[in-house]
Amino acid sequence: MLEFNHKDPMLDRHRSVRWLNSRAGGGSRYLVAGLTEYEMRASFDMRFEPREVGFGRYCLDPVRVSPKVDVVKHLVYIASELERGSCEYDVVYAHEGEHVRVNQGMEADIRAALDDLVNDVVGKVSAMFPLSADNVPSAIKRLLSEYGRDFKRRLRDIDRRRREEQRQIDTPEEYQRLSLACGPNSAFQTVLQQAIR
Repeated sequence: MLEFNHKDPMLDRHRSVRWLNSRAGGGSRYLVAGLTEYEMRASFDMRFEPREVGFGRYCLDPVRVSPKVDVVKHLVYIASELERGSCEYDVVYAHEGEHVRVNQGMEADIRAALDDLVNDVVGKVSAMFPLSADNVPSAIKRLLSEYGRDFKRRLRDIDRRRREEQRQIDTPEEYQRLSLACGPNSAFQTVLQQAIR
């Protein structure tokens, strides 16, 4: 069974706009007033036991099929220069909320994909024809390798989709819209521009 250790996003309002822009890579053409960071660790533990079914033939019982995912970081930073409740704060908070939504959507995709993987392993291994004793070790080795690669591939595919969705949120058009969302003399054009110098 899948073990998924979720972590609710935490808000950090103690970082300056200068720190956020440095953290974002420093080369952005756009002012970074908010940032979302997400990190997870994943592992996959599997064990098969041969069970004699007669005539020197063995079936493999999947006794442990355990993907595990730990979300180790889900942080939302909003520049300390933005006052909670201000138009600029609300705009940045809503934008970062879109990033959080994508991350949480990815978590749902991971749960579905890894539950499917567990069912796939159990179903296919249980349906295998009995093996001779000589073939048991190589069959176990092959299954561990095959499903280990499948586990990594599923996670890679989901993460690739997540990164693409995140890029679609951070477009030049979106940054332009955000910078103008609170009027021509908002903190985006004044306070934050001064703070980053």
